[in-house]
Amino acid sequence: MKRASRFAALAAAAAVGGVVTVPAPPARAADEITVQVLVDKPRPAADDVVRLTYTFAGSGLGGTLRLPATLPLKNLALAGGPSKSDQMSYVNGVFSRSLSLTYFLRPVGTGPAEVGEVAFGFDDKTVKAGSYLLDVGPARGRTAQTAEPESDDPLQSLLRRRDGGVSRAAAPGAARTKPLVEFRVTPDKTTAYVGEEITLHYELLTQADVQGLEYLDAPRFPGCWAEDLEKPEKPVGHRDVVDGRTVMRFTLLKKLVSGLNPGTVSIPEAKIRTSVRTSPDPFNDPFGFFPRPEVLDLVAKPLTLRILPIPGDASFHGPVGRFDFSAKLDRTRVAPGEAVTLRLRLAGTGNLRAATELPKVDVAGVTLYPPSVKSDASRTGRAQVSTEWSYVLVPKENGTVTIPPISLAVFDPAEKRIVTKTTAPLSFVTEGAPLGGGAALTTADTTLPSLPATGPAGAPKPAMAANAPATVDFSHRTVTVPFWAIAAVPGAAVLALGATLFARRRKKNGAWQEALRAEPGETKERAAARVDRALREALLRRYLVPDGASAQEVLSQLAERGIPAAQLDDVRTLLSDVDFLRYAPQLGDYGTKIEALRARAGNLLQRLG
Repeated sequence: MKRASRFAALAAAAAVGGVVTVPAPPARAADEITVQVLVDKPRPAADDVVRLTYTFAGSGLGGTLRLPATLPLKNLALAGGPSKSDQMSYVNGVFSRSLSLTYFLRPVGTGPAEVGEVAFGFDDKTVKAGSYLLDVGPARGRTAQTAEPESDDPLQSLLRRRDGGVSRAAAPGAARTKPLVEFRVTPDKTTAYVGEEITLHYELLTQADVQGLEYLDAPRFPGCWAEDLEKPEKPVGHRDVVDGRTVMRFTLLKKLVSGLNPGTVSIPEAKIRTSVRTSPDPFNDPFGFFPRPEVLDLVAKPLTLRILPIPGDASFHGPVGRFDFSAKLDRTRVAPGEAVTLRLRLAGTGNLRAATELPKVDVAGVTLYPPSVKSDASRTGRAQVSTEWSYVLVPKENGTVTIPPISLAVFDPAEKRIVTKTTAPLSFVTEGAPLGGGAALTTADTTLPSLPATGPAGAPKPAMAANAPATVDFSHRTVTVPFWAIAAVPGAAVLALGATLFARRRKKNGAWQEALRAEPGETKERAAARVDRALREALLRRYLVPDGASAQEVLSQLAERGIPAAQLDDVRTLLSDVDFLRYAPQLGDYGTKIEALRARAGNLLQRLG
């Protein structure tokens, strides 16, 4: 009855010009609406029917929905629709609502097909849905199994007749399809090498309204190293199609695990308890006019993961993943006794938890001290991980000190072998006087006053030793300093201060200029990461923006600190371009895009100082 009244309202609205009025408060200007385009068959056969669904979500769904007059279709024809469904859910105290429009399309012929960009209206808002590309294959030579388009007539939808009879959905006493409510865990792979990361997705799939959730048996990971990638306090659902059924999908936990030893790893089952509200069934239950709560215990089935030994060295326990290994010096010219810092950095994607062995550094002519270690091995909120070792070297004498190439073994799961990463050789020059030393002070052509030959009371003065230092009394002497020397002191101080500031600025600018210089064989992801690092270091130094802040947090904190609007827009654009290069599919040459990114970054970093 509820569904019939709802469809009757939709049909009445459609009859007056294709405008569907959703009974909800008018959308506010600040409300946002997102739209997702979903096709059930991206590669349909020529005799298939394709289900095209536009799903809208957001707090601005109230008001009047304006449908497009036509859909921009290429190699496709409209077969039916649109049919509309409105779903609301309440999970963990969070109310969410979504609206779906479904069209049914038939291919015109084989080859590429496209649903073009289309605009929908909600009161004074316009929401644009992106285009979708399809690839139509040859017909299968059979009658396509297609979903029957829903009729725009609510009575026909409710009392649709099949084979001369009333449909089972409307027949009193007929069995109703039970809504899907399922808790499942899905690994991105079930076979991995020791130390290789596996992502486990714990998700709640539901076609019913869900309220409240508690763990009866929390997920456990015996025999694995484990790290949380995502664990939302208030899960937000999104619409998806699973096993041919439209559901709301909630991510409850995303876990990163890796096996510690070869063999099999059993991930035990996990159990949750939740409450759902089932739809009313007035045909089978005379009092079933209102949704009824039902408590469900849901179980995610256990998993078995196969952990393989490292090929060529089963005892290998180093880094596992795809990494770059680099070395740099903080200075290239020092005096004997001054310290030089050598920084070795291993960065990339993968598991650095096992990187416990220090790189072997052997440099002749220096005193080498044990390194300090700075590790950023957590994957939470970031795509890359890194570990940095800082060695202190103190040269013993003047000359050129050469640091030979330094090697580190990592296991690359993509290549299925242990790869040796090697840094380029480095050198620095030691010259000058040792720290704390120097030539002894001497005086030349100094006329000392004559000393008396007798001591007190006329006694002869004792003779001085041949090599004994002479004692000179300066208390009664006058030292004359030329005026030009006194005048030169302020100027020398200003010059020294200017030289110091210039050297510091040149060193600071040199760091980001190096980050904007292309490396041999550099990928677009590597180029974007280096630009992002230079920008974040500048923002940390100038505005104290935390290094691990998200892009939105960076922009919010810069706005609070009063950064000029034009500069804020430049930061926003640069962060957006960095994300594009990081995650865009490798479908062509991004050289021009990378050069434009570096040019904008250089301009912005120059202004940030």
